[in-house]
Amino acid sequence: MEYDKILQDVFMIRKILVVQHEQCLPLFEMDMNSEITLDPSIICDILENQEPQEVEIIGSIADVRLIKYYGFVVYCGSYSSYSAYLFCEREMLSDVGVKVSDIVRWFDLVFGFDSSEGDYSREFSDYYKMSILDKITHLFSLWLLYPLEIDISKLAEIESESSLLREILAHFAEHKQTSIMRLMNEFDDYTHEELLTLIFKLVEKEFIIIATSDQFTQTFFEFDKR
Repeated sequence: MEYDKILQDVFMIRKILVVQHEQCLPLFEMDMNSEITLDPSIICDILENQEPQEVEIIGSIADVRLIKYYGFVVYCGSYSSYSAYLFCEREMLSDVGVKVSDIVRWFDLVFGFDSSEGDYSREFSDYYKMSILDKITHLFSLWLLYPLEIDISKLAEIESESSLLREILAHFAEHKQTSIMRLMNEFDDYTHEELLTLIFKLVEKEFIIIATSDQFTQTFFEFDKR
């Protein structure tokens, strides 16, 4: 896997929106310092209706349409009752289209109850909110934007099999939290791919804790007000 491409793509993502597309009902919204201020239901309506003066279809991959929308490239995937929109500054380098398709299928699998009941406010409990955030954060590798720290309780399970790993553990011992950019700057003797491969492995094994509450991200669950 080319982790360097994934890192480049992450910095290009500006908004993720998941909706119940028949009613254009927003279920999840996440902004990465985005300047998109339109109501999510309006965005959904425009993209679904493909109004020619505002939307230009530029291609499709893995059952996902690529649309140009106000200077953004939007990856649009639909499955069953759900649609997902990923707003990016440019067309992505990695398999982001597959991930957009995966997220709408995941929504249908986990939350595919009778949408005609319209009872999302009760069904989407606090447990589900965190589950959605965790799923999207990991699926799109958004954790690369967040502070990182080692899970001290699992430190004994980490096998220091490489000099890079030992150096990273020493870095975490010195700094409680760090960032991917700080790691790349400090370990510039190694290639980005070497460093990112190891970091992804530590995250996959849950040795690294990810903070998901920084100032650049917000979750959108105002169901009861709609």
